[in-house]
Amino acid sequence: MTPDWLPNLFICGVPKAGTSSLHRWLSDHPDAFGALDKEARFFMDPGGHIHRPDFNIANGLEGYRSQFPIPRGAAPRVILDSTPAYIYQQTALDHLPELPGQPRCIFVLREPASQILSLFNYFQNNWSWIPAGMGFGDYLRAIEDGSHDFSGNELARDALTNAAYVDFLRPWRDRLGKGRMFVCTFDELRRDAPALTRRIAQWAGLDPSFYDSHDFVSENESYVPRSRGLQNLNIALRERLPKGVLYRGLRGVYRRLNTTRPPAQPDPDQHLARLRDRFAPANAALAAEFGLDLSGWG
Repeated sequence: MTPDWLPNLFICGVPKAGTSSLHRWLSDHPDAFGALDKEARFFMDPGGHIHRPDFNIANGLEGYRSQFPIPRGAAPRVILDSTPAYIYQQTALDHLPELPGQPRCIFVLREPASQILSLFNYFQNNWSWIPAGMGFGDYLRAIEDGSHDFSGNELARDALTNAAYVDFLRPWRDRLGKGRMFVCTFDELRRDAPALTRRIAQWAGLDPSFYDSHDFVSENESYVPRSRGLQNLNIALRERLPKGVLYRGLRGVYRRLNTTRPPAQPDPDQHLARLRDRFAPANAALAAEFGLDLSGWG
């Protein structure tokens, strides 16, 4: 028997492709329930920077339940965990397809060059994994020659490998089958968020008409802190605070007071053009094998 709290829908990828926004929009549905922490991170490989030894499938499934405090009497049709790093985790690949209830998995993909640039801005400014003085070109060179470990953040270190999405989606397709995978792009999300969310809702078993009048507020956008000292304090505190309405309110105040948009990177076009050339073969295979229109990724 499938536990009544166990997720039956996962957003498994990829980082910096709108997954925080999609998680919130799906969780807003009256027949859905999202994990207490958007990224529950329960099926992470040992050794990664967001692996939690005390909260992991290696200890059994029951510990996972704390992320889903579903109110007594509620019976959501969809229970959601959105951890976009799952796409890269062997632990997730081993366990998610075999969970009771045959859960479904969503993969939102972003044009690789843009995704890597967004990842760079996010890890450098929203966090501090990438040194503040490192430019985008220096970051790419550091990845290629392995000269920096980015304080153990494997998503920052492996960004070039991870952006060849087709290499990771093939094993998921082998385990899940096409019917339990929904593969889409960040382009679709930006172009018409209501339409894509309605499609996903219907595929997941939710009434899509809820989104006819929904307010599609974006989440987790990259920024630059005005004061690095305040940002360091923010980083130290925010993982310890319970998530909820108060947390989101405090986050909004902080971002109004201490953040601004990331500046343009020096000579971004030459780096982005080189990245687009690099990923062209992988993107062509991705489009052919998963039926995606990637014409805007050229």
